[in-house]
Amino acid sequence: MKTSIHPIALGAALVAACAAALASGAADKARPLAARVQSFDKVAEEKAAWGSLRWLMSDKLDPPSGITLGDVTINPGQSNPPHLHGNSDEVIYVLSGSCEHRVGKETVILKPGDVLRIPPGVPHSARALGHQPMRAVVVYNTGQRQFTPVDQKTAK
Repeated sequence: MKTSIHPIALGAALVAACAAALASGAADKARPLAARVQSFDKVAEEKAAWGSLRWLMSDKLDPPSGITLGDVTINPGQSNPPHLHGNSDEVIYVLSGSCEHRVGKETVILKPGDVLRIPPGVPHSARALGHQPMRAVVVYNTGQRQFTPVDQKTAK
């Protein structure tokens, strides 16, 4: 099932991402503007048993980007693996569906329009609730996002 991104939601996420990039001084004036555009349908989709990710901005895609931005889908009833990001905050903006997000020892239910910031170094994972996928925009305040898997027991 294809879900559409609400224009206001995507706009808010992109404004936040652009503000972070400008604040970090990552504007790259040497490359033409058109060369810095990333198209959703042209970036690789990383598929996993739990869902998928599409990275739309990072230092790899647009050096020297000061942010990483992605589109994540978690399939109904599935969870992404517990993990942490040692070098950045993660901000998740839910576009559709809902999820139970475990951050450290706490959990919270997120629904469309909700935003959650996860501090660096804090183990977390999300589980999609209901019968539809959870789709979100994720933003990190670094162009070189680190991903460290965490043992299921350690994450609790």
